[in-house]
Amino acid sequence: MLQFKELSIQKAPHSCLPQLSLQGKWLEEIGFCVGYAVNVIFADSCLTLTTDTTVDTHYCVLMVESKLMRKRPRTQLLLNGFLLKKYGFNTGDRVGLHLSPNRIQITKINRFMLAETA
Repeated sequence: MLQFKELSIQKAPHSCLPQLSLQGKWLEEIGFCVGYAVNVIFADSCLTLTTDTTVDTHYCVLMVESKLMRKRPRTQLLLNGFLLKKYGFNTGDRVGLHLSPNRIQITKINRFMLAETA
């Protein structure tokens, strides 16, 4: 199972707002199954998505959905613009996804810090 993924925040279709689309079998492998409610927590410059109902959450805004890709269902989690914009994630930002069971932590990747450590 993957422990880390790196993605870019894209521009939402028909909008100038940012959008992050997470999709694939790996979502189900870490516990994000179709129909599950996803809790969103923002702390320490990190968005945490969890399906754990015992976690004290600020709000629940997302649902894991199924999207048809090439006539086959595919698990998808879509974070829309207002949520991302509110917490400082913008179109073009590189983000890192730290994956663990029932949890995805999303943080910005600072390219300058990566260059200094290399």
